[in-house]
Amino acid sequence: MKKEDKDFLKQVEKLVYEQMKQKHVNCDTVCESLGITNQSLRRRIFTITGRTGGKYLLTIRMKYAKELLAKDKYAISQVALKCGYDDANNFSRTFKREVGMKPTEYAESCK
Repeated sequence: MKKEDKDFLKQVEKLVYEQMKQKHVNCDTVCESLGITNQSLRRRIFTITGRTGGKYLLTIRMKYAKELLAKDKYAISQVALKCGYDDANNFSRTFKREVGMKPTEYAESCK
């Protein structure tokens, strides 16, 4: 992967982490922060990663969720909030679909 692509993905990841704190994670807000169109963002992410823009942002959120769950320091509802989800049930369903196990199961497997 080219350095400029790595730098771009790091910048996107940084923006997603900032947005998770404000609970507004989506491609539109990332585009606005980067000063590019939604189509340009999605195309570039797909070219670099082979994933859609939304799927890539979700991957970042799930990576962070796994980090928090592995620490065994937060309740599922707290992890959901920290990952930008208002609804812990929605977070749990999404986590299970993406990771293959419930958040509680994942946390247990990290002990």
